[in-house]
Amino acid sequence: GDSSWPKPEIAVKCDEDARPGYATKKAHEYLDTPEVLKAKVKLLAEMINKSQHCLAYTGAGISTASGINDYATKAKQSVSQQSSEEKMKRKLTSPFDALPTLSHRVLVELYKAGKLKRWIQQNHDGLPQKAGLPQKAINEIHGAWYDPSNPVVPMSGSLRYDLFKDLTLWQQKTDLCLCLGTSLVGMNADRTVIAAAKRALKGTNGCLGSVIISLQQTQHDNLCQLRIFARLDDVFAQLAKEMQIKMDKFKLYAARVPREWKPKED
Repeated sequence: GDSSWPKPEIAVKCDEDARPGYATKKAHEYLDTPEVLKAKVKLLAEMINKSQHCLAYTGAGISTASGINDYATKAKQSVSQQSSEEKMKRKLTSPFDALPTLSHRVLVELYKAGKLKRWIQQNHDGLPQKAGLPQKAINEIHGAWYDPSNPVVPMSGSLRYDLFKDLTLWQQKTDLCLCLGTSLVGMNADRTVIAAAKRALKGTNGCLGSVIISLQQTQHDNLCQLRIFARLDDVFAQLAKEMQIKMDKFKLYAARVPREWKPKED
């Protein structure tokens, strides 16, 4: 980023540990000023356009706007729970009912445009696929609710061999890692963020490094090449405008069968 940019402002104070028992920070939440956020999003767009092997590494924070709770948010008046353009209007009865957020949808459009090459997902919720991402483009490294061959991995469990092999491959080839909504408290898969950032710091040819976007601080903030403090949907709304990304209106799945075959619905 630019050293002249003002520091982010603390939006919500919360002196609890974000992830007790891990390499965590306090659960304070920060926001960049609107002017700085705009400048950072412009730089982010430039980095994505330059990248040849862009990777998205997503944690629970990308899904909070869909109504799925995360582990790290501790503040009662969390910024993540405040209204945003794409925040779900209904209270979920089950996380299985969740719909993809604006962030999911913009990332899928980046994939369709050839800008995003791989998505490594810590979550199990299937929201990238609901947003239109093909299964071949995602590594659900910690397991998935909708894939019987990839059960959810417990904290004491082992990662599936082929998925871990894919992870280490992208650890080596990623030239830009977008770290979105994860607290980076020491999970094995965090290596993707760290490796790209370190290669960029060493001046590796063509490596742009890592971008961390979240509300809370992480232990690797000083390592990354661009740090954005904001709600993910706010960032991706501006990014879509900056990169002139056009999205179809999101529609729920509707079975394409003859009208006379369709069951009656309330």
